[in-house]
Amino acid sequence: SMETNKRNYFGISQGLIKFHPKQQYCLTAECIEAAAAVLSKINQSVDPCDNFYRFACDGWIYNNPIPEDMSNYGVYPWLRHNVDLKLKALLEKPISKRQDSEAVQKAKILYASCMNENKIEKADVKPLLSILRHSPFRWPVLESNIGPEGLWSERRFSLVQTLATLRGQYSNSVFIRLYVAADDKVSNRYILKLDQASLSLSSREDYLENTTEAKSYRDTFLQFMVDTAVLLGANASRAESDMKSVLKLEVKIAEIMIPYENRTSEVMYNKMNISELSAMIPQFDWLGYIKKVIDTKLYPELKDIGPSENVIVRVPQYFKDLFRILENERKKSPHFCLNSFRGVFPCGQQESLVSGTFISSKQFYCLLQIHSPLSLV
Repeated sequence: SMETNKRNYFGISQGLIKFHPKQQYCLTAECIEAAAAVLSKINQSVDPCDNFYRFACDGWIYNNPIPEDMSNYGVYPWLRHNVDLKLKALLEKPISKRQDSEAVQKAKILYASCMNENKIEKADVKPLLSILRHSPFRWPVLESNIGPEGLWSERRFSLVQTLATLRGQYSNSVFIRLYVAADDKVSNRYILKLDQASLSLSSREDYLENTTEAKSYRDTFLQFMVDTAVLLGANASRAESDMKSVLKLEVKIAEIMIPYENRTSEVMYNKMNISELSAMIPQFDWLGYIKKVIDTKLYPELKDIGPSENVIVRVPQYFKDLFRILENERKKSPHFCLNSFRGVFPCGQQESLVSGTFISSKQFYCLLQIHSPLSLV
């Protein structure tokens, strides 16, 4: 039978690997370490024909429990953590003008300034309030505290400008994730890709499930938003009302996000030019957004991007639903509860709300500020 053949195949394969008399083995320290790493991740007591997932992953799951400050965990977060440890060691070395390039020197200065908690505490919320007085980031909930120069105006508000400024200047993707990567079907060419952006909580399920845990995440997140607004000078009752609207908006967006299991390579490969994208989703100025995000002073060769530029739209249906939701929100509320505050919150604490706690390490937050923009280079 097919089942018997599969078992025989695994048995014969394992036998050849273990007992082939002419097999040449690599016994260097690196090979032994790699072999030990593989063995530590598998469960040899499980028959791979019965449960290949447990055979391949049990060891890793057992040895790597989900950290207390995270709602999910996997090989990629584990790898990111290990890279961060090495990056931290490099950034904490003294600046050497002779050996360090200008980019490395700037990265070390940025990391050191981020870690300077005394200076940050002394500055308090003044730098953030200064940003929130800028037109793209004016926050209606702060109108009673921020002064006439910071008043929000629906007439002056530009969704394109706000999202582009968040992405271009603060490396923060709100609603839309724009990035450059290899074309999935022409791997030697790079192309612009558009995808759904992540929300404030760790997963889509945290917004949609009615479990005690998911509800506690939402409650904690709501309280964090209210507390932050009040800290910046908002009226408490106004802050609670507005932040409830923001949370409702994020729940609506979570409902339309494409779940992980449906994000297959074929489904997400939708290649078209910007003109075609604009015809498909006319509610948003796609070309204007892309041109505002790209730093043409730094990359002058990109200043001529036009309607004929090809892009890969990974989630067309999400974008159609997104702008329908945003249009309805704009009609319902004169202040349009945009969650753009996520791009300028101090310390990015909203990014790691789990069990009512904030980011576990100041160092890893500062590392995030370094490698997030650097990954775009």
